[in-house]
Amino acid sequence: MNRQKNIWIIFFLSLILVSCGQTKTKHKTNQTEPKQQVENKYNKIISDSTNKLTGKIENLEIEYTVWGCACPQWIKRKDLELNDTTIKFIDKHFYIEPADSTLEFPIYFDPFRHNVKLQGQFYERKDYPQGTIEMEEPMPKAKVFHYSSMEVVDKPNFKPGSKIETLTLIFNAISYSCAQWSETRFSSEIENKQYYWLEPANNNLIKADTLFNGEDLPVIIKVTGRIVTENGFPKRELTKVGEEDAGKVFRYTKIEVIQNGQNKNGR
Repeated sequence: MNRQKNIWIIFFLSLILVSCGQTKTKHKTNQTEPKQQVENKYNKIISDSTNKLTGKIENLEIEYTVWGCACPQWIKRKDLELNDTTIKFIDKHFYIEPADSTLEFPIYFDPFRHNVKLQGQFYERKDYPQGTIEMEEPMPKAKVFHYSSMEVVDKPNFKPGSKIETLTLIFNAISYSCAQWSETRFSSEIENKQYYWLEPANNNLIKADTLFNGEDLPVIIKVTGRIVTENGFPKRELTKVGEEDAGKVFRYTKIEVIQNGQNKNGR
């Protein structure tokens, strides 16, 4: 009798364990379903592949607007200057779309000090850039400009907050692509040493970064200008740099070469 009783106890315990295991597995499966549904929900492309270009080639200078929403962020410079209050400010904005992947924005683009000149054409209907995927925050439809060429230009009304100053700088010849210039007065004070990217204010000025020939040091210059950003890059072609290499950008309006290698006052 006791033996039969023990058999029944073992049988019931087994049922309980199996039942708990099934419940746990089911609960775990149910936990993954909402996540999969969320992921699948935002894989939907919302742009209209049948939307066609107008065929009218236009040249635009545009400016970036920072919104607190997923909204079209570009506006024509002339629309900003006209200040037409009969149209809502946001309705003057549109999306942009590159013709191919080679037209990506350069790393030095800074919406606070740069505008962009584009050549291209609008789509016929309000839409989203081709390939736009649905996001959690709804995006309004707007005009879309498809561009085939791009040029980053300085904002004519950009005013740096820093003061004009004259710095005597030395080239550091650091082995990787980064800001290379520092003030000579801090050459022996590592804790006070700051590195600058240099940017000429116009094309008539000597380009400081071309002075070092790869062998002869020191290269020492005197530049007058101001810092245009505390965390950015100079407006020129840059290779092998990442966001972690951003730094102070000093835009100079005057430059004097004090020493170029062994030749003093070399130019």
